[in-house]
Amino acid sequence: MTDLGQPTVLNDYAKAVGQLDDLTTRFATAADRVRHWDALVPACPRWTARKLVIHLGSIHAWALACLGAESEPEVPRFVDHGEALPLWYRDRAAALVTALRQTPPDAPAWTLWGPRVASFWARRQVHETAVHTTDLIATLATAGEPVPEPWSLPEDLALDGLREVVDGFYPRQVRLGRSKGLPGTVRFEVVSNGSSVATIEALGARYTERGSGETYLGTVTGSAEELYLAVWGRAPFPGTAPELAATIRDARLTP
Repeated sequence: MTDLGQPTVLNDYAKAVGQLDDLTTRFATAADRVRHWDALVPACPRWTARKLVIHLGSIHAWALACLGAESEPEVPRFVDHGEALPLWYRDRAAALVTALRQTPPDAPAWTLWGPRVASFWARRQVHETAVHTTDLIATLATAGEPVPEPWSLPEDLALDGLREVVDGFYPRQVRLGRSKGLPGTVRFEVVSNGSSVATIEALGARYTERGSGETYLGTVTGSAEELYLAVWGRAPFPGTAPELAATIRDARLTP
């Protein structure tokens, strides 16, 4: 549940596709700088830089296959033809961006949740790419390789991404049996320039309006970027008691 309406910038399909184009270019630029492809990804210790680039390129290809599909397509397998990985990635990112630009936002598509329309994939791939761009830049830094120019997530993107987790991924995690759900309600308060700009609540597994039986667990306060990266396990929850942070982590809001 949120106290604001639907996303603004990412609610505009053309702008979302343009943002995806920009983000995939940023990711590809970072991939160009990788020299140690076996370098570990800090937030995903089982992944290397190579696996990260292959994952994101494959997910772009899968999202493309979801456009117009009536059922879930398989994620395309990576086949190594000796092509440079940054170039391989660019081809798949460009194919997805081009297809989205040529597809009406309300065109049929298989989706993970919600209305089965193409606009879902513009939004979802923006966030997929934003999180993994953060991963790749962190990998470069950890490996001691040159990193691209400093970058922070735009506030509107991060706020929309926090909503996507709470309203989309978290219920899906419970539905698929990957999460038992929070034992109560957690409130995320987004602040900007010292003022609260949004409040987003993650409810317990029942997904109903909080009533007398819904325990209030606490509030996590921070910038949109801090909270976005925290729910994706890329940063600690800012200023949060260890017990509350552990409860949120244990609830597995994201895959």
